[in-house]
Parts: sequence; C-alpha cells; structure tokens
Amino acid sequence: MEWLKYAALFFLAGPFLVEFVGYFWHRWVEHREVLGKSISFRHYKHHEVQYPVNKLRTDGPYESADSWTWYAVGLITTIVAFSIAPWQYALSFGAGAWLYAWGIVLNMHTAFHVKGHFLWKYKWFRKLVKLHDIHHFDNKNYGICFFFMDRLFGTYRNTFPVDEQGNRVKLNVFITYPMHRGLDGKGTRD
Repeated sequence: MEWLKYAALFFLAGPFLVEFVGYFWHRWVEHREVLGKSISFRHYKHHEVQYPVNKLRTDGPYESADSWTWYAVGLITTIVAFSIAPWQYALSFGAGAWLYAWGIVLNMHTAFHVKGHFLWKYKWFRKLVKLHDIHHFDNKNYGICFFFMDRLFGTYRNTFPVDEQGNRVKLNVFITYPMHRGLDGKGTRD
C-alpha cells in the first residue's frame, strides 16, 4: 500500500499545493503587491497591456508576460519539500505539483486567452473562462484555473461588476498602479 501514499502525494497533495500557493501568490503578491511593484509588474502587464478587458483574446499565439516569479515559487516549494520530507515523498509530491502547474494551469490559462482553442467547445471550459474574465474586471477569482480557493476565502464572483445603471464596469485590480484601461481600451486613472 506504499504506492497509495505516492499516488496521493502526486495526484492530490501536489495539485492542491499549487492551487493553494498560487491563490495567495496571485492575490497578495501580484495584485496587492506585498513584495513590491517590481514583482507585480509583469502581472500588471498581462492585465493592462497584453490582455486588457477590451482585448481578452488573441488569434494566437498566446503572449506571455514572462513572469519568472512563478518558477521561483515552484523552486522554493520544491526545496522545502525535499528539506522536510523523505526524498521519495518529496519526489512524488514535487512531480505532481510541477506537472499540474505546467500541464494544467499554464496550458489552461493560455487557452483562456486564445480564440479557437480546442477547449472552447466544452461548456465547463467556457464557464472557467467567464470566471477568469471576471478576474480581469474585478478583484475577485484569483484561482488561476479553478476557483475553489476563492469560494473558501470569499473572493469568488460569477457575475461581472456593474454600475448603478447595470452597465458592466472595469475596476482597478492593482493597488498602487493608478493607471488602468477602461472598457473602451483607453487608459484611465482612479
């Protein structure tokens, strides 16, 4: 039954940690800028330059913001795992986390922004796209692909923000960057 421990670490614990750490990194470091603007800048670029709300999709290919910080988080997490757990467990856990982060999170997030991606034919995927799009409009839905952490921590939203007249609005989703793009794509200041 030893294999069951390895399977649980690979299929459950690794992916859960990616979602957990990813949620907090995305919310607090990339949007709340707790480690400073130099870390959050690339994510700001993703939201306001590459994929502003008036241009959330591309015909392809996906334009990456080259955010190296996610790799740093993964490397630190891997080092900690190997430091506190037997290497066999750390290897199963780390492999599961890295495979999930690359295979699922990175590729699904890319698909959210690419028109005509084969996943668009699935209703479940289009629902995830809507939740991700809402994130580009509001300080909600920090889960990169799946949003159960948002439900847990009270940041889940399944409708777009609107003004008093019911018109969709785009809120500034970064703390210290006063400039962001409105629905028309033009720069605006809060």
